[in-house]
Amino acid sequence: MADELNDSEKMKSYMSIMALLVGILLGSTGCYVYFLSMKQSRSYLVNTLGKVNAYKYLVSSYNSTMGLCFEFPESNVYWVSHDNLLASYALQNWNRTVADNITETMHRIVRDYRLAASSNGIPIDTRAEILLGYNIDLFFNQTESMILNSTYYGSILKTERANSSILPDFENYTDLLCYASLVEWRKENYSEANHYYEEAEAMWDGNGFRDQVFDKTGYYATYKLGLFYLASNTLGKNFDFKKELVDRVGRCQLLSGGFITDYFGNGSFPVNGKTNIETTSIILLADFPAILEITD
Repeated sequence: MADELNDSEKMKSYMSIMALLVGILLGSTGCYVYFLSMKQSRSYLVNTLGKVNAYKYLVSSYNSTMGLCFEFPESNVYWVSHDNLLASYALQNWNRTVADNITETMHRIVRDYRLAASSNGIPIDTRAEILLGYNIDLFFNQTESMILNSTYYGSILKTERANSSILPDFENYTDLLCYASLVEWRKENYSEANHYYEEAEAMWDGNGFRDQVFDKTGYYATYKLGLFYLASNTLGKNFDFKKELVDRVGRCQLLSGGFITDYFGNGSFPVNGKTNIETTSIILLADFPAILEITD
């Protein structure tokens, strides 16, 4: 009888220990799942916040007196194209009031300075309008900067325009290859579009797009990351280095919310590097994902 009681007590103790272990195991699993969910949520918020800050950077660059965004912080130069043309489109779904004000100002400047413009009044420079989805016949033209007014509300008003000179070596430049690909794709010349796209893709060297500009300066252009990503999405392409490209874009965003224009392969920036409106607008227009994958 005593032995039976001892066996019964042992069984109760055994069951109690097992129940305790199961409880610990389930509790740990629950904590782990909770931790993962918190990690996912936090990663998502951090990446989304980067996009929000980029929009805020554009809005903070807007000068209501001028009706335009400055080139970069502390600059007294205001570019009609590309900067404000791109910013007006990038801000349409974020701050429509500022976007419309910029557009209205550009329309007035086009009229006052008799700039070449499209049917809807946007200045033509054979670059930005390609990015914005307009069909054009020529895109190999060289562009030149011009001062429209050196005392415009105490600042300098400038723009870029296409001239009649043709770039014979455009295939040495990643950005022009992206533009060429978009032009041909919209003309339904899909084989040519793929050809130019693949040429641009081949310029990726693991850090960025190494083209003729890189060979001269030694650093990579951030906006070309955005152009290539936009071209990929438009053509319905996938590419092997998407994660690396998206990560590189994220590392080029500064605390101000703007994206720095250039970077070195080791992740550092040129001493005189700056964020600016053009680069930040292109990155936003490329519509990078809020998050590509959960961070480690």
